[in-house]
Amino acid sequence: MKRLKVFFFISSIDGGGAERVMVDIICHIDKSRIEPVLVLLYSTENSPYREYLPQDIRVIITKRKSDSLPEKIKQFIAFVRIVRRERPRSILSMLTHNNIMAILTGMLFKIKVFACEHSTLGEVIKTKDGKKMLGVPTSILVKALYKFASKVIAVSEGIKANLIEEFKISPEKIEVIYNPVDIDRIIKLSSMPAKNFFIENNAPLIIAMGRLTRIKGFDVLIKAFSRVVKEMDAQLIILGEGSERGSLKRLTVELGLTEKILLPGFQKNPYPFLSGADIFVLSSRYEGLPMAILEAMACGLPVIATDCKSGPREILQNGRCGLLVPVEDEAALAEGILKLLRDSALREKFATLGKKRTMDFSADKIVRRYENLFFDFIKEK
Repeated sequence: MKRLKVFFFISSIDGGGAERVMVDIICHIDKSRIEPVLVLLYSTENSPYREYLPQDIRVIITKRKSDSLPEKIKQFIAFVRIVRRERPRSILSMLTHNNIMAILTGMLFKIKVFACEHSTLGEVIKTKDGKKMLGVPTSILVKALYKFASKVIAVSEGIKANLIEEFKISPEKIEVIYNPVDIDRIIKLSSMPAKNFFIENNAPLIIAMGRLTRIKGFDVLIKAFSRVVKEMDAQLIILGEGSERGSLKRLTVELGLTEKILLPGFQKNPYPFLSGADIFVLSSRYEGLPMAILEAMACGLPVIATDCKSGPREILQNGRCGLLVPVEDEAALAEGILKLLRDSALREKFATLGKKRTMDFSADKIVRRYENLFFDFIKEK
């Protein structure tokens, strides 16, 4: 049987949740049935996930010199030419601006496009960067073009609801497929040694992870942590890199917490840090389906998360597998952290239930759903 050629299209494989998901899907796809081709907008030269790609995977890069509108148009034209030359049967795209490019190209060449949405778009378009993509207001593009995708894949029920309510996308057009978690890889990597950035002591270690951007709410976490240390000794590590590093460092200094908080940057292998911590905190203002929670639970960490749109409530099963607190409420977040740190039985309960819950997101199970979608849709149409 001839293999089905599928383009896996995303901006880059730099550190990020969607990027991690794309790499995991490619790693677990059945290559006897599918010929995967990874198409990127940016080079893999300094990409932290590059080493996880299968050695035999074809990678095509449409380079861009800048973020100017003319350069974006040139890159879109380059993408169209690549699709015309390669003639894939399907395109799986991730992230909104890539979805828009893929749908337009799919319409041009009558190619099946599966546009995967990782963010709660209704929240994204409220931000400065999210208001416009490709030089046109995002909401207009999504409303006009997403209906032409073969399927819109939402990585959570919350994202699906948001697409229906705010962008008027038909429910029949949307398929919910959770992000895959490579549990075996996480367990293997978590056993590797990690540098201990703090002076060894018996103080509980709280950990958080994600891009250092406003949406992740790390400023709220730091303020909540300042309340925690007034009640008990503790340490906080925030893994990740981003535009908010300077303001977060200044906030740490202002609150007198430089000896208690560390921001060691992006870690290609964060799992030893997770395994060595006592609790994981997600403080986001909004999410899609936060991979950080799933990776923390796979490492056996109890989780406390903001009840933001969307994802945490779904993953934690309405609070059954972890604590949920209101968004941007530093007092409630501090209270939740203290509750977990003081209750070892509750930590053990959430750690056990969390590990069990991650099995619902196992990579093999989730990737089979993508494979079935590719083949079933082609048969039906």
